[in-house]
Amino acid sequence: MDIVFALITSIFYGLDIYFVRKGLLETPFPVVAAFITLTINLSIFIVLFFIFVPIDLLKLKFIYVFIAAGILAPGCARAFSYKGLETLGMSISTPIVNAESLFSVFMALMFLKEPMNLVIGAGILSVIIGIVLLSYETGQKNRKDITKKIHYRYLFYPITASIFYGVSVFLRKLGLNIVSSPILGATITLGTSWCMITIFLFTSGSAKRLFQVKKQSFIYFVMGGIATCIGWLALFHALNIGKVIIVSTIATSYSLVTLLLSYLFLRKVERLSLKIVFATILIVGGVILLSVIR
Repeated sequence: MDIVFALITSIFYGLDIYFVRKGLLETPFPVVAAFITLTINLSIFIVLFFIFVPIDLLKLKFIYVFIAAGILAPGCARAFSYKGLETLGMSISTPIVNAESLFSVFMALMFLKEPMNLVIGAGILSVIIGIVLLSYETGQKNRKDITKKIHYRYLFYPITASIFYGVSVFLRKLGLNIVSSPILGATITLGTSWCMITIFLFTSGSAKRLFQVKKQSFIYFVMGGIATCIGWLALFHALNIGKVIIVSTIATSYSLVTLLLSYLFLRKVERLSLKIVFATILIVGGVILLSVIR
């Protein structure tokens, strides 16, 4: 079931990226987008918390690791990720953020002593090579592109998001080893992230932009928030019953979803080529390897 939950996470993460990308085309305020999606996330998980989680689990000894995870992601990481969507586009930024599995897998191998074998290694390598190819190919300038000129300094945003997401996934798994409650973990992590992004929003003077969000963009941001709620719930369940090495790699292969959505709905601002298709096949093959080995 961990594989199923991880695949669900991948699909809905991809939908979130697509919805937010659409919203940012008309309202280019990444921090505001992060605040709106996080508010939707937290609201839903607070309801789930009071329905399904015993209140006596709300103790520091059970939640401190989730607080640490929330400082990194989704709050800060999502803001950087959305900024990458605005400056680089979905087809370039998303594959780079997908590299988060490198960091979470590395930490799982080092600190959780999760096992590694040839097949798992081959699956992870296949996914990583596919992601690298996607990052390279989608970054090549097309004469027919109408997207803005890309500056290499913009790579800072998805790379930072990738690191924050990867370390945060590892910390969430660590927290679930302490208390096996996915909803508790997700609620505390989201609550911490929401507090951080809210403080930044109001101290940076960006709060006024909340009233400048166009209606269509707001709808897309809300849809992104709902999609991430489903993805998050699936991710925490996957981490609760599965290994970080497998769960993280599959869950972060959502560039497959964004690639398809780019081709179908964002052809004017995104790009598709044979090399991208080949990279997609590598990622799918890696996911299959990770899925069949138990």
